[in-house]
Amino acid sequence: MRALTRGGYNVVHERVEAPAALSAALERQSWDVVVADYMMPSLPGAVAFDLVRQRDADLPFIFVSGVSGEDAAVAAMRLGARDYILKYNIDRLAPAVDRELGEGGARRERRRVEQRLAYLAYHDALTDLPNRLLLQDRLAQALRVATRTNSAVALLLLDLNGFKAINDTLGHHAGDRVLQCVASRMRGMLRGADTVARLGGDEFAVVLPVTDVDGALLTAEKVLQEIEQPCMIEHRPLSVRASLGIACFPEHGRSAGTLLERADVAMYVAKSDGVGIAVYAPDQDHHAHRRLTLVAELRKGLSENQFNLEYQPIVHLPTNVVTGVEALVRWHHPQRGLVMPDTFIHLAEQTGLINPLTTIVLETAIREWSDPPTMPPLKVAINLSPRTLQDPGLPRRIADMLSVYNMPPESLALEITENILMSDPARSMDSLKRLHSMGVRIVIDDFGTGYSSLSYLRRLPIDELKIDRSFVAGLHTGQDDVIVRATIDLAHNLGLSVVAEGVESDEVQARLMELGCDAAQGTFIRAPAPAAAIREWMGGQNLLGLM
Repeated sequence: MRALTRGGYNVVHERVEAPAALSAALERQSWDVVVADYMMPSLPGAVAFDLVRQRDADLPFIFVSGVSGEDAAVAAMRLGARDYILKYNIDRLAPAVDRELGEGGARRERRRVEQRLAYLAYHDALTDLPNRLLLQDRLAQALRVATRTNSAVALLLLDLNGFKAINDTLGHHAGDRVLQCVASRMRGMLRGADTVARLGGDEFAVVLPVTDVDGALLTAEKVLQEIEQPCMIEHRPLSVRASLGIACFPEHGRSAGTLLERADVAMYVAKSDGVGIAVYAPDQDHHAHRRLTLVAELRKGLSENQFNLEYQPIVHLPTNVVTGVEALVRWHHPQRGLVMPDTFIHLAEQTGLINPLTTIVLETAIREWSDPPTMPPLKVAINLSPRTLQDPGLPRRIADMLSVYNMPPESLALEITENILMSDPARSMDSLKRLHSMGVRIVIDDFGTGYSSLSYLRRLPIDELKIDRSFVAGLHTGQDDVIVRATIDLAHNLGLSVVAEGVESDEVQARLMELGCDAAQGTFIRAPAPAAAIREWMGGQNLLGLM
C-alpha cells in the first residue's frame, strides 16, 4: 500500500487471505479496486478473481506478482484482470490504479445505461409500469399456463375519459401527474400475480391470471371506482373516469393478439355507449369494423376530392356589412351522402389525416375567395387543429398558397382554440408567430370554453376573439349577459376585435350591438352555403348595409 500512498492516495484497505474472508469483505462495503497476489497459496489469483466478478463485473482487478514469466502474465490477463504488475516494478501500481479508476467508472456508467435501456425496452418511463411489449409477453405466458392447467385468463383494456381536457387546459405536466396517480392506484389494488401495463397515451391494460368473466367484472368495478377518486395535483383535485373492455380466455379468444383485439372492441363499445364496462361479444365486431371502414373511406375521400367547403358570413354589426366568411368543410360521401364535420374531424385527428384535410381546406378557401376580389375586402377564416399547427412546414405552405393565388395575407384568418398550445407549446407558438409576422390574422375560437387566462392571452400573437355560441345562446334570457359583456370589454382592452358566433335571433343580435360586440355570425344572419351562393347573397346584403 506504500506505493499507492506515494502516488497520492489516501488508502483505506483490508487484507484477506482466504476465499471466505474475501467474500465477507466484498459483502461489507463497496471497494474501488482489488489488488491480488497472483500466486498466493491460500487464495490463488484465479479464485480471487472469480469471487470478485461474481459480486461486481466492473470492479477493477489488478494482479501483483513476483512471477515474471510471460505465460503467467498472459494467463492472468486472459482471466480478465485489468493489469499484471511485477513486484520489482511496484511504482507502476499507482498509475495503473489511476487508469483503472477512470475506466472502471466509465464501465460502470456504461453498464448502468445499458441496464436502464434494457429496462425501458419493457417498461413505460413515465409510470414505471410494464409497456405493451412486456404486457404481450406476460399475457402469452399466462395463456400458456392456463392452457396447461385448464384455467381462465382475463384481459382488461381501459382508457381515460376527460384526460384530454386536463392536458389541454392545464398542460402535459398535470396530465403526466394524473397518469402516474392512476398507475399507482391500479398497481396498488391488484394482486402480485396480476400485470398492469400502460400501452401508451391514456390507455392501460390488466392481465388477470386464473380469472373468469365474473371475476374480471368484479375487478373492473373496483378499478373504475379507484380511478374515479380525485387525484390531488398541485393542491387541486382532478377527476377522470374510464371506459373498460374485457375479453377472456378461452371463450373470447385463445391467443394474445385475439384477446387484445377483442378487449379493444369491448372498450370502444363501453366508451361509445357510455356504459363504463363492456364484455366482448361477437355482435360488437361491427363497431370496430365500422370505425376501420370509415377511416379507409376517409382516406379514399381525400384522394378522390370528395370534400368541399361551405361558408358562413361574418357581419360587422354597426354597419351590417359582410367583412368575412368562415370556411366549413363538408364530406360528400358517394354512399352516405353529406357527412358533417362532427362525424369525421375527430377521426382525422386521431389517424393523422387532419393535415392533408387541412391542406385541402386551405387551398380551396384561398382559391375560391381570391378571384375575383370582393369589395369591401373579405377575411376568410379557417379552423386549425393542434396537430396541424405543430407542423413546422405550415407557415411556408400557407405563404406559397397565398402567393400562387395572389391573396393578401391579411385576408386570411386562422382560428385556433384556447387550448391549442397546450400539447406542444414551443412548436405551436413558433408557427403562430411566423404566420402572424406574415400578416395572417390569428383568431381565438370558442373563447370561454378553455384556458381563459389573461396572462395566457397576452402571450399569443392574436387579433380577434370569437365568443363561443353556448354563451351567445344564453343572451336572450339574460343568463350569460355578464360573461359576454366581460369578454367584449377584455378583448377591447387588449386591442382585439370580437365576433359572436351562434346568433340565432334578431333579439340576440340587437343585444350584442348594445354590448359593443364588433361582428357576428349565425344562421339568423345566413346559413352556410357554397361560395357562389354566398357571393350572390352578399351583393344585396352589403349594398343594404352601405345605404
